[in-house]
Amino acid sequence: MNYSSWALVSLESLLALEESLDGERALSRGFVGRYVEMWPARHARLCDALSEGNWGAATESALSLFSSSAMVGADRLGQMAGDLVELLRQERHTQAASIIVPLGVCGNETVEQLLERYVRQPA
Repeated sequence: MNYSSWALVSLESLLALEESLDGERALSRGFVGRYVEMWPARHARLCDALSEGNWGAATESALSLFSSSAMVGADRLGQMAGDLVELLRQERHTQAASIIVPLGVCGNETVEQLLERYVRQPA
């Protein structure tokens, strides 16, 4: 699967999040900051579930990553998580496991970009 056409971070989605919070940039940054802080634990849970063959937990973790990524404009990571959910639903476990390394790289790059382009930006 080719994900390079998907942006790591959609600034439009971040602005929409901000707008949905009545323009409260501090609230939006706090939300995105929590997403960033939760990334290592989310990724670890997903890796653990996949390595243990706990497909239900893996699907739940991937769904959580998918939905939260959509909220913060993490487009590429969200797409990868959505594809992972589909592979797990189709019981294509070997293919699902093969996504975890590129998903981890993408997640780390996404977190860096969210911090650089949004969370740490001056008000």
